[in-house]
Amino acid sequence: VNNFYISINYKGKMIKAYFHEHKFPYNINYIEEDKPLGTAGALKKVKGNIKSTFFVTNCDILVYSHYPSIIEFHKKNNHDFTLITSIRNYPIPYGVCDIDKSGELIRMREKPEYNLLVNTGLYVLEPNVLELIPDNRSFEMSELIAELNKKKMKVGVFPLSEKSWIDVGQWKDFLKVL
Repeated sequence: VNNFYISINYKGKMIKAYFHEHKFPYNINYIEEDKPLGTAGALKKVKGNIKSTFFVTNCDILVYSHYPSIIEFHKKNNHDFTLITSIRNYPIPYGVCDIDKSGELIRMREKPEYNLLVNTGLYVLEPNVLELIPDNRSFEMSELIAELNKKKMKVGVFPLSEKSWIDVGQWKDFLKVL
C-alpha cells in the first residue's frame, strides 16, 4: 500500500501539519470536508482516483491481521464490500428475566453471556461501490451497506478473533495500548 487518503474536517490543519513534518515512503492525500460527511460520505470525494480494491478504516481502531488474507478472501468471494468483524462477549452481571405477554415469569437466566459478531470499523471496497454514495451529504457506512443490500450487491464478512483488534476510541481500551 503506498497511497493513503485521510478524511479531515475538525482540526484538519493540525493533522496536515503533523504529516507535513514527517517524510514517509508513501503518499498521503487529504479528503477535505467543509462539513462532516460521515465515513461513507467522505469517500465520494475519492471517486475516480481509486481504480482497484481498497481498505477503509476508522481512525480509532487498530486491527492486527494479515491484510493480504483479507483482500484474498474479498476477491475470492467476489464481494463488492467486505466488513471485517469480530466476536465480542458481553456478560450480563444479573439474572435476566423472560416474561410472557401477561407479565408472568417464564424463566430466569442467571448471568447470561452473549456473543455477538460486531463491526470492527475496517472495510474492503471495490471502486464501483462509490457510485452508490450521494454527493455532498452525510452518509454513514451503515447506510452504504443498506444500499448495497438493496441493490443485491455482494457484502461479505471476514471474522477476526476478539484479540485481533482494539477500539482506541474507548478510553479504557486506549489506556491498554499505552
